[in-house]
Amino acid sequence: MNASTRLLILVTAALSVAAQQTPFAAPNQNGSPQWTVFHHPIKRVAVIGAGPAGLQAAAKLVEHNFSVRLFDRAPSPGGNWFYTDETPVREPYPDRPIDQGADVPGELPATRYYKEQEEGVSLEDRWKEHWQPRPVWDNLHTNSPKVITELPDVPYSADKPWVLSNHDIQRHVRAYASFHNLNANDYPTSSSAQPVTSYSTRVEKLEKLNDTQTWRLTLRKLERLPETGQIKAQWWTEEFDAIVAATGPYASPHVPNIAGIVDWSKVKDAGQYSVYHSQSYRRPERFQNKTILIVGASVSASEIARDIDPYAHRIIASIRPHDNLHPFQLRSLKRFPDTTEFVPEIAHFEPLAAHDRGIKDGVIRLINGTELHGIDEVIFATGYIRSNVFSMPDSGNTSTSDGEPENLHWTGHNISDPTLAYTNVRPWTIGKYQSYAFAKIWEGTAHLPTQKQMQEDYDNGKYRFRGLFGTKQSEGESLFRQYVAWLNNESLENGGRFVETWPIQNREVFVYYSNLEWVEGYSTLGNFTEFETLPASEWPSGKRDAAAWDAIVYDDQAW
Repeated sequence: MNASTRLLILVTAALSVAAQQTPFAAPNQNGSPQWTVFHHPIKRVAVIGAGPAGLQAAAKLVEHNFSVRLFDRAPSPGGNWFYTDETPVREPYPDRPIDQGADVPGELPATRYYKEQEEGVSLEDRWKEHWQPRPVWDNLHTNSPKVITELPDVPYSADKPWVLSNHDIQRHVRAYASFHNLNANDYPTSSSAQPVTSYSTRVEKLEKLNDTQTWRLTLRKLERLPETGQIKAQWWTEEFDAIVAATGPYASPHVPNIAGIVDWSKVKDAGQYSVYHSQSYRRPERFQNKTILIVGASVSASEIARDIDPYAHRIIASIRPHDNLHPFQLRSLKRFPDTTEFVPEIAHFEPLAAHDRGIKDGVIRLINGTELHGIDEVIFATGYIRSNVFSMPDSGNTSTSDGEPENLHWTGHNISDPTLAYTNVRPWTIGKYQSYAFAKIWEGTAHLPTQKQMQEDYDNGKYRFRGLFGTKQSEGESLFRQYVAWLNNESLENGGRFVETWPIQNREVFVYYSNLEWVEGYSTLGNFTEFETLPASEWPSGKRDAAAWDAIVYDDQAW
């Protein structure tokens, strides 16, 4: 079973757009639908994922007096910024299709105790497969300034450098979780209240119940028992009126299907694999005096190369040719150490004589006919598979081939069933607005258009913001303005707090940073998210319209 896709959705109740129109319709004075109204009051909400997006959603829902449960498969909050020295279970070679199966006992609740090597799986791998350690290394720093990498309520100190280490961000996210009583060791404010958080807990199944129009989550929690040398697994179900999916679009590491790669992936040297994905990289010391081949040219490739450069004997980077480089891609290329040797793509890996003596004697043939010899280790910095593991084909919510959710209103709500919502914006900047919107919509102090109107707007491309799943850079500022105007209008009519636009001083810092760190002329104070300040012909790539906020932070398969 694919270790990186165990947070799964299996929708067993057949839903259709037509069947959902009636419960969500609200007539106006003429008897026509006016806005979306839910089947019953929304009281109990589940948030899946305790990264920067999920934490904000949970905090805002608690603030608005919802009964909230926050689930995360990791033992602590942070999402991708939860660093540990633990590495994920080894990636498959080659990539396997997204696995939609879940091992759930026939009768729930259920409890099971696992021993070492039970079913041929070590306790360590069972634990890591469950929570999936994040692909963050010890010396990772952001490539975005702190003014656009900050959660509300817990500002960084004024003297904190604008380029933050992953440890700074991890502390920052933990501080936000603790501030809102959402950390792993936080308890309910009263003895009668149910705990909000459930860490080390994975959502195995999500289904909509037709008779009650509620959601049922099947959950699995793992607990390590050092005193007995076992792992305790518990399965149970809980029901909710609404769901926030805050798990992000990246489900599992991508390994290209190159001839010979499966054979090479089996090779070990001194007990360690010689070929592996960058998700397992943690520290540079092991690369002392080694020759390293890095496959890829995106963020993780260049930053890992910089990290190991003081130790490695030789660094080689295999990259694809790109005709039109986006500024973020150009930045990554420029950040490779000066000593890096660039070579073209790999054609195939020649067969090896043995699997227990490393790959130093192996031959790697490139597409231009040349060969590489003497490689000690190969790091595949080839990105991650984008997958919407909460796609709901029966309810009209599907995913594109690259995992991008479809049929979403710009607020993140599933048009066919707006009791399911996604955190599909950049959490550091627009997350606080979207979280407030979730709370206002479900409490009735803000309204969504009718489903018919939302669908028409979506089909016509109106107000279709993709957020983390692929929004154009030019839509970033528009989405800021749209959220502020819409939320304040709804509060004016229905009650609630007003929100403010992004502070001008933050814009000034961002402008300075982007021009210094990305591309000179990238932005101005008047327009800090567009590429209009430079004509396309003057971009180093000759192209200016392919940006996405997530390109600042993540790698995808465009390596």
